[in-house]
Amino acid sequence: MSAARARPAIDRLRAFPTAPAPNDDPSKVKSNIAEDDVRLCQNVLAYHIAHHPDSRVFGHEQASRLTMTEVTVNPRGAGQEKGKEGKKPRPDDFEAVTVCELTVQEGMLNVHGTLAGPCAMLVIDLATFAPLFALSALTGVDASGFSTSMNIVWHAPAVAGMTLRFVGTTLSFRGRMASARCEVYDKKKGTLIISATHVIAPVPGLPVAGGAAAAKL
Repeated sequence: MSAARARPAIDRLRAFPTAPAPNDDPSKVKSNIAEDDVRLCQNVLAYHIAHHPDSRVFGHEQASRLTMTEVTVNPRGAGQEKGKEGKKPRPDDFEAVTVCELTVQEGMLNVHGTLAGPCAMLVIDLATFAPLFALSALTGVDASGFSTSMNIVWHAPAVAGMTLRFVGTTLSFRGRMASARCEVYDKKKGTLIISATHVIAPVPGLPVAGGAAAAKL
């Protein structure tokens, strides 16, 4: 599945700096969308992690190893077909799923030796925006915006050395509201660690900040 190239509404996203490792190779991402769109998803993720020289953005150190491993976009329902004659694709016509992985390190732990709540929320924020930006790549509708609510349920603790899979899935993306859910799993055992829903108010064309490369936009 590939997007049309003429998407002026997301030109600002396509101008983001190229993502550094570990998100610098779209060929390593399992996907059914065009490689250029996978690269866009990687670049947007890296930008929001604040992967630029001398970054002091909150959570950069903890989230810098977050790696996108999968991006898939599929039509909702049997009757929806991308590119249907006379119909412009809309974000809510599709469901996007992204998978990101991160290994829990000492600097992510609370005093009890388990993954700290604020750290988990930071990564879940990134992991729920990721599938929405996959829809941006496909439809040209900018998913940039502000969080309005996040509901989190902890099912089990995560400890140092555990690799977590953050599975983000779009729920709705239309008008003044977008939402996505996230399930966080222990990659080795498949145990559900956290489930969450995130509601966002899209604000297309948010100012770009952070880093000399990004400041040119």
